[in-house]
Amino acid sequence: MNLCPCGARGDPAAECTCSAQRLARYRDKLSRALLDRFDVVVAMPRARAVELAAGPSEPSAAVAERVSAARERLAAAPLPRTADADALLSRAVERLPLSGRGRARVARVSRTIAALAGAEQVGADHLAEALSYRSPQELAAA
Repeated sequence: MNLCPCGARGDPAAECTCSAQRLARYRDKLSRALLDRFDVVVAMPRARAVELAAGPSEPSAAVAERVSAARERLAAAPLPRTADADALLSRAVERLPLSGRGRARVARVSRTIAALAGAEQVGADHLAEALSYRSPQELAAA
């Protein structure tokens, strides 16, 4: 979804014309309970011409191979969290409005990130990255 009704919010090349009330009404259309069910929420800026004209980057076959290897690792045994990762997750639950479902989703995404990186354990850096993929409204409350 766009960050605002006019679609210009967050775009350095355009000026958002939405009032605070209009933004609030727009955001209120999605309930916190619904947003809590998304594992990953990422704000994507509008693509620029140079980005659209760029050639392909990493081939899909290489990505598919990495994803397959990560799935096998996760199916074999769950990756344990380090003490630092546990502490970060506990602090996040206390400081962010993370529900039990949100905490579980952050933990699951952090395991996926660690598996894709080929790590043996879920570290604080993997957990921090997973937290960065939560909804912007949650992170703004920190």
